[in-house]
Amino acid sequence: MNQNSANPPASEFYAPRVAILALYFGFLGVHRFYTRRPILGVLQLLTLGGFGLWVVIDLILILVGACRDDRGLPITRWNYEPSASDKRLLPAFLLNSFVGFLGIHRFYVGKIGTGLLQLFTFGGFGLWAIIDHFLLAWGAFTDKAGNRVSQWT
Repeated sequence: MNQNSANPPASEFYAPRVAILALYFGFLGVHRFYTRRPILGVLQLLTLGGFGLWVVIDLILILVGACRDDRGLPITRWNYEPSASDKRLLPAFLLNSFVGFLGIHRFYVGKIGTGLLQLFTFGGFGLWAIIDHFLLAWGAFTDKAGNRVSQWT
């Protein structure tokens, strides 16, 4: 058996980034422009993401690893570079998604001080929680020791 068939090449793009772009800006086709598929991006832009239906389909394709980049490679990478942090992105991301305005995700990674600030300001009136949401998706969020939380699971 050929070794390349056992481990097919994957796209250089990270699935969490593409998924976040599709979730928030999919109706504008931003995730398609990001993955260098401008024709599909323009079509999504002109149809407002296929009136929302195309965005839902794209999110499902991303989650199951069937979304492809400009070279036809599947976008299947969920983990960023190896992390020194023992905390994982998935729990932090889910906590931020559902109760980010309370700063619970910051308590999870050990940032008690900024967690309390978010708790008392309702996530910086929502803005801080949204910024953390993108930092988590981009793999740029850090734990209390300053280590990047970069492993999805």
